[in-house]
Amino acid sequence: MTVFVLVHGGWHGGWCWRPVVEFLQARGHLVFAPSLTGLAERGHLIDAVEGPDTHVADIANLMIWEDLYDVVLVGHSYGGTIVTGVASQMPERIGRLVYLDAMVPEISGMSAAQLSTPERAAEVAAARRPDGHTDPTGFERWVSPHRIDWLKRMTGPQPGSCFGKGVSLTGRQNDVTARDYIICTYHKPSPFWRFYDQFKADPTWRTHRLDSLHDAMIEVPDQLVALLDPSD
Repeated sequence: MTVFVLVHGGWHGGWCWRPVVEFLQARGHLVFAPSLTGLAERGHLIDAVEGPDTHVADIANLMIWEDLYDVVLVGHSYGGTIVTGVASQMPERIGRLVYLDAMVPEISGMSAAQLSTPERAAEVAAARRPDGHTDPTGFERWVSPHRIDWLKRMTGPQPGSCFGKGVSLTGRQNDVTARDYIICTYHKPSPFWRFYDQFKADPTWRTHRLDSLHDAMIEVPDQLVALLDPSD
C-alpha cells in the first residue's frame, strides 16, 4: 500500500481528484485529497488565507495528524508551490514528489505570478475582483468543451494573496530525491513547459508527457494514475 496526498491547483478543490482517488483506492492505496483553506467546501474561510503558506500548513498538518510517512505528494498547477513548501518543512515524511503541470519554486518568496509567463500573469491579474480575490480564468485550456460549464460551476475565487505572495522555503525540499514532472501536452499556451524543459535535462528528475489539457485528473484520470502508480 502507498500513501498518496493529492494537492489541487488554484480555484479548484479536493473534488477534482475524485476519479483519481477512486482508481488509486481500487488498487489498495491510502489516498487523501483535501480542499485547501478558502476553496470549495472551505470557501467560507477565504478571508482567513494569508498566502500560500496557509495552504502549506493545511497539508503539513494533515500529514502530521494522520501520521503519514513515505508519502507520494502530488501537486497540480498552483499546488506545485504548496507541495514544495511542504517538502521544505518535512522532507523526512515524503517518499516522492510529483508535479502535474505545476509550478516549481526554487527561491523562497517567489510568487506564482513571478513563476508564470507574463501573458498568463496578466490574464490572472485582470480577473482580480474588488475584494482582492481572483476569479478563475482559462477554462478552455483546462478541460474539453463539454466539461467547461460544469467546471465553471465547480470552481471558485482564489484567495487574494495566494498568487502575489511566494511560499516560504528552507532548502530542505532538495532532500527529497525522487521527483517527477508531468507535462500536459494539450495545454497551450502554458507557463509549465519551461519547467518540463528544465527538468528533462536534469538526471535527478523523471519527466513524463501526458496527452491532456491542464486538468488531467478530470480529463484522463486513468492515464494519470498509470503514471502515479507505475508498479501496477
